[in-house]
Amino acid sequence: MKNQVFVPTVAKFPNDILGSWRIQEPFVQASYQRGLMLVELGGIKAVTDEAGIQIKNLETLKDEYGDTPIVTMLSNTPFEEMDWLHNAALAANHVRCGIHFAAVIPIGGRKIVTFHLNSLVTEETFLSKSAEDWRELFDFRIAPMLKDVAQYAASNGVELKVETVPVPEYGDWTQENDLSYLGKKVRHLRNPFYLTTYWGFQQLRRLGLGICLDLCHNRTIYRAAGQLESHGIIFDDDKYMLSSPSHDLMTDVLGLLPTDLVHLNDGLGDFTQQGDVFKEGVPLGQGDIEDLREIINHLNHRKIPFVIEVDEGGDFKNRPGTKASIEYLLKQ
Repeated sequence: MKNQVFVPTVAKFPNDILGSWRIQEPFVQASYQRGLMLVELGGIKAVTDEAGIQIKNLETLKDEYGDTPIVTMLSNTPFEEMDWLHNAALAANHVRCGIHFAAVIPIGGRKIVTFHLNSLVTEETFLSKSAEDWRELFDFRIAPMLKDVAQYAASNGVELKVETVPVPEYGDWTQENDLSYLGKKVRHLRNPFYLTTYWGFQQLRRLGLGICLDLCHNRTIYRAAGQLESHGIIFDDDKYMLSSPSHDLMTDVLGLLPTDLVHLNDGLGDFTQQGDVFKEGVPLGQGDIEDLREIINHLNHRKIPFVIEVDEGGDFKNRPGTKASIEYLLKQ
């Protein structure tokens, strides 16, 4: 097997499951093992109230899917249901519900659950503490809760991976489409716990968690570090290190383990205070990640599994972004 690959699906729609499975047939011919990532929408209710319909729909693929690993990606909204800074108990309960759901999924062998540390704050609050202060707060308030859910996952035969986030976390949202949280538009909120090999990866591993590296997300961290406008987006204390040759997106890729997971995609553009946004989930080869081919080769060499997670432009029936990415991937 060349590597394990996944394609997202919304399992409450049976046709979507079948479409996500069938679109991967070229991978079988190229010696990849295909798989599914279940995208949970709408918060906790997706893995509780809507669990039954998903399980029923997934049953139809049981014989064909076999013991292939399967990923469950927990919902990032409503924001308060995955807010590890202000509502840690609720966020932990959300993840526990996701673990229970993943454990009883009727298809697949290895069960993986991913989630964000959706710890948003205003820019003023972000700037009110140093990077060291925020990380001490992480160790005191958030780490114990994460360790607890990691132990719960292990006892249920489920692997937990924390997904990396962009900076700003919602820097791809236009002002016209923005939502509010904490009394501010989310485009103007910041996440003090952005994850890289410089800070984050090892801290999570010590708690029993794995890493889900989203390429287009971490791309924004290193691009921001090299810009004058990074103040209030990343910590000034991090800027020198994250803009140096010793740390870049490839450094994060090299810091992964075969038990980790990657959201394989491209990215484009930059966030600015003047209203510019970056693009997430750009189809492979259509963005500006220069080392993309090298990254893919490394993932395949070390058998680090990945999800083709790209923007479909609203056309989920034909899935042009996924098809273009598969074509790019198989041209290697």
